[in-house]
Amino acid sequence: MNKQILEVVASVSIEKGVDSEIIFQALEEAIASATKKLVDDEANIDVVIDKTTGDYKTFRKWDIVKEVDESNVFQILESDLDGHEVDEGVASKEIENIDFGRISAQAAKQVIIQKVREAERSKITKKYENLVGEVISGQVKRINRDFLLLEIEEDLNAQIPRDHIIPGEIFKLNDRVRAVIKEIVSTPRGPQIILSRTDERLVVQLFTQEVPEISEGTIEIKAIARDPGYRSKIAVKTYDGRIDPVGACVGMRGSRVQAVSNEIGNERIDIFIHNDNPAEFVVNCLAPVKIYSILVDERTSTLILEVEEENQAQIIGKNGQNLRLMTHMIGWSFQVLNKEQFKEYQDSSIVEKFDGLAKRLELSEKEKSGIVEQNLDSLEKIVDLDSEVLEGIFGSEKRTSVLLDKVNELLLQDAFNADFNDPTMEEDLVNLNGITNEVLSALSSKNIKKLEELAEMSVGELQDISDIISEKEASALIMEARKPWFE
Repeated sequence: MNKQILEVVASVSIEKGVDSEIIFQALEEAIASATKKLVDDEANIDVVIDKTTGDYKTFRKWDIVKEVDESNVFQILESDLDGHEVDEGVASKEIENIDFGRISAQAAKQVIIQKVREAERSKITKKYENLVGEVISGQVKRINRDFLLLEIEEDLNAQIPRDHIIPGEIFKLNDRVRAVIKEIVSTPRGPQIILSRTDERLVVQLFTQEVPEISEGTIEIKAIARDPGYRSKIAVKTYDGRIDPVGACVGMRGSRVQAVSNEIGNERIDIFIHNDNPAEFVVNCLAPVKIYSILVDERTSTLILEVEEENQAQIIGKNGQNLRLMTHMIGWSFQVLNKEQFKEYQDSSIVEKFDGLAKRLELSEKEKSGIVEQNLDSLEKIVDLDSEVLEGIFGSEKRTSVLLDKVNELLLQDAFNADFNDPTMEEDLVNLNGITNEVLSALSSKNIKKLEELAEMSVGELQDISDIISEKEASALIMEARKPWFE
């Protein structure tokens, strides 16, 4: 038996590529399992194989107790320890090795096979853990309502859940399918490889394989947004001025982009030049549609676009698809307005701006009308204006002097806020989209240091803390802070 054991371990280890230690462990469990069937199904059996000679010993183990519960075969009294070895409250005694009959050999075989399969699966799965995000192909072996089962290697399957299949796709048995490795999940039957055909990384990887300039690093995919089965938008950038990144991705007569599109169910793919400036980026995305004006609202991370009325629907897209994809890709929200709507927005923004300035300076309605007539929409413009003109607006030299002192005080305050730095303030709050140093300073002065604290505030409470913020801006900030609640 000893030589047979060593031969079995060596052959299985080489054939399956499994560590010999795992094979020895499987053999020990197999012999122990077969021994139980002959001795006692509930006995605690331990087998130790000498890895040099192949000889093995069989031990039966008991827990040492003061009183034996006769229903428990694992217990033994201290007085009955004669001939037993004791180790940390456990008694063991060598028993006779079994003779392997047909049934015992079959049981041992099943244990060994199971252990080897588990080892093989674990080995292969570890390889794929390093390939998450990469594209692999497999053959369809099973189709049901919940998932698509692919064979990616011999005796190794992966699943594409139903919600990760592109809408409208139909597969047949033995079809060859490409998908991106989404994740490795643990299941009662061992690790399971989960694939996806709706993941944005699939499009990225397909372009990387199709376009040599991307795989070489000459062209980089900077951003992507995808509505699986319908449309994808990708933004590319090159660091080599001699290369047209869009043309390289499109290919001769559209061959490269068409190859990718065919792989993902004829999904439409739009390719743009990336730009760090969101206003220039959106112009690239919407070309050749003419954009007459763009207003950038950094407080709320919003771009307001002025276009021809007939182009509004085209930019927004069916069910808002275009706008939704651009928002995801650029990271800014959009308002698409025609000329009339844009003028109304500008007028309301100007009014709001003057209202904010008048509120800061505590001006009367007459004084507010005066700064509107003179287009004094900032503190700097008021300071730079001649004193005679200011006296005409504010009514007297004394009132003008008081307001100038107030303006200078606010300018100093703004300068301080521009350099605002509070290390105790939560990073998520400091980096919140649309928040300004002025608002951060006001929150800090009230000991509001966490994003959750801002999220729990009302619009009125935020305006009371920061008197320079409008109702619209306060509402936008609070909603931005509440986004984690809905994730």
